[in-house]
Amino acid sequence: MLNKLKSILKFFSDPKLLLFMGSGLIVSVAYIDPGNWGTDISGGADFNYNLLWVVWLACGMAMLFQYLSGKLGIAGYSLPELVKKKLKKKWLVLSYWVSAEIAILATDLAEFLGIIVALNLLFGIPLLWGT
Repeated sequence: MLNKLKSILKFFSDPKLLLFMGSGLIVSVAYIDPGNWGTDISGGADFNYNLLWVVWLACGMAMLFQYLSGKLGIAGYSLPELVKKKLKKKWLVLSYWVSAEIAILATDLAEFLGIIVALNLLFGIPLLWGT
């Protein structure tokens, strides 16, 4: 029993497996968050099957991102390392970084506004106080 447990732990502690699983796990968790599920359910309730193609497209994009992030992990790189290696010019790297930060801020703003609206709906807290 102990040897079997050791072999299982050895399998899951393989650095190449961890590199592959780590980045793919991050992408999958980011794609299946509660806000995404809520949006999907409300969209389905409003539009029935008319927007089913969007779900198929989004799932395909999520699979592509998981595949690409897994390849990055196995290669031993991170996305910022590859951007710096490929773009080479400092102004291109900085512009890529700024655009990534703007995208992160836009995503966080949507989550923040969702929390404020939820506090208002659930507890009657005014929107200005919720901020």
